[in-house]
Amino acid sequence: MKSVGSQISKKIPRATSSGRHDKSFLAVAEKLFLTLEIFTGYREGELTLDQVTRKTGLPKSTTFRLLSSLEKCGYLSQNKESGRYSLGDRFFDLASSTLPYNRLISIVRPYLNSLVLTFAESVNLGVYDEGMVAIIFTIDSPQPFRAAATVGSRSYLHCTSMGKALASYMDQPTLQQVFLKLGLPARTRHTLTTEEALFRELEKIREAGVSHDNQEDVEGVECYGAALLGADGKPIACMSVSGPSIRMGPKAESIRVAVREAARRMSLALGWMPPAIHDEE
Repeated sequence: MKSVGSQISKKIPRATSSGRHDKSFLAVAEKLFLTLEIFTGYREGELTLDQVTRKTGLPKSTTFRLLSSLEKCGYLSQNKESGRYSLGDRFFDLASSTLPYNRLISIVRPYLNSLVLTFAESVNLGVYDEGMVAIIFTIDSPQPFRAAATVGSRSYLHCTSMGKALASYMDQPTLQQVFLKLGLPARTRHTLTTEEALFRELEKIREAGVSHDNQEDVEGVECYGAALLGADGKPIACMSVSGPSIRMGPKAESIRVAVREAARRMSLALGWMPPAIHDEE
């Protein structure tokens, strides 16, 4: 489920001039966070020293010291064969604290646990994040061969079940702005890569209440997802059940029904009221 193309460029804010003149301001802290943010905006693979130097605009010697320091602290990991760098375990441990979402996770966790117990497949919880889906909580399948997502990773809207579930609640102009910025890259041979095809798919999702990633993000992996609604009827988050296609296929309909019902119950727990209740009032 990991995705996010190299074409994504994230605008990284720098400290203001007034901030830099503050006696408590540490320039090295800005450089450290700037370097880390380069990696959070680029998840297609590892980065070389030269690439990071170009992206930060810092001297190469400074960039090297920053990378070395972050690697020694565990926030970056260096591939000893290629010399390239990527985000390290300590960064993901920090990201997985998901403090802003503790209440959300505590409310929906029992429903997600139930899905894992029922189907023995992985479940994921995500939120909308700058045109993408950010994973904030996962429960891995107990089976050795499974689909696994990483807390803190982000995925495209157009090729994941959680992304399409959220997109089905978004208006067309907003989605077109997202697609203009991030594109519709073909993650696999099954990915929908035109707006026309995707909008048709989103219409079906609105009617069904469940989305399906049919090997569109990762070859051989399928996911069924749904949006979780709040009191205003708008998505607060999204969830999915994912697993290898060879196992998901035979139980597809039962997973689809269970995901829709679990999402309905989680939405009710989050304050959502079905339209029928409003009508009766």
